[in-house]
Amino acid sequence: MTGATGLLGHSLVPQLRDFGHEVVAHGFSNVSNADYQVDLCDLASTGKMLEEIQPDFVINLVGCTDVDLCEQNPQLAFKLNVRSVEVLAHWIGRRRDCHLIQISTDQLYDGDGSHKEDVVDIVNVYALSKYTGELAARPAGATVLRTNFFGPAAGASKSSFSDWVLDKLRKQEAITAFEDVAFSPLLMNTLGKALNRVMELPTAGVFNLGSRKGCTKADFIFAVAKHARLDTSMVTRGTQAQLNLRARRPGNMVMDSSKFEREFGFELPTTEHEINGLELTDEPG
Repeated sequence: MTGATGLLGHSLVPQLRDFGHEVVAHGFSNVSNADYQVDLCDLASTGKMLEEIQPDFVINLVGCTDVDLCEQNPQLAFKLNVRSVEVLAHWIGRRRDCHLIQISTDQLYDGDGSHKEDVVDIVNVYALSKYTGELAARPAGATVLRTNFFGPAAGASKSSFSDWVLDKLRKQEAITAFEDVAFSPLLMNTLGKALNRVMELPTAGVFNLGSRKGCTKADFIFAVAKHARLDTSMVTRGTQAQLNLRARRPGNMVMDSSKFEREFGFELPTTEHEINGLELTDEPG
């Protein structure tokens, strides 16, 4: 698993091991939790790593996900979100016994309705780089999963959106809850189960992987507060449009994930079900 020391990797590595998979962890900075520390933009060193491991699957979590940073530094966005995928796909494409699973993003969507895989709407450098990374993965016969996730950070240095919400609510700090941003996130635990299913039935293609129905970020925050029985007096409904952000953000990222359900025989839960299944860790400090 590349990028295994990040937020999602901290959750997925133990999950996949519990499913019986032998997981070799790659990372950039956290050597203690990584079996390999390799620059994936370097063809030779990445090839050497993969030749040593001889993986059946490569689950690629590497990426620059800071939307404003990508807008400010397109070269960094290209290196992490495109070039690294090109290098992995180059090695995998020459083999028949290794399957690439590329984790992508729901930020490829905007506009009205519940979005299917065949139409994308690129509004910033981050989305452009992730879509270009998808294109780099496809010649290797990859499974590309467009997703959004939340849940406890499980020791990762970066917090998830739900972690941020819970921390703000517990500290009674002000939150502006966006009513003009909608998405269909999954718990990281559910994402791990879905990945296991893909590994059972590896299939090339692009698939949305999100919860059913979706909700606005405002409704998500109030639902998390209700689930955790926390006061919402410091939460104010507002809009993303009020912020002066470096990069434009999409508004409606709700996905139609029926293609994934049909292809893999995997029923996805509703957004409400996922929020109600959120594990509530102890308050920090």
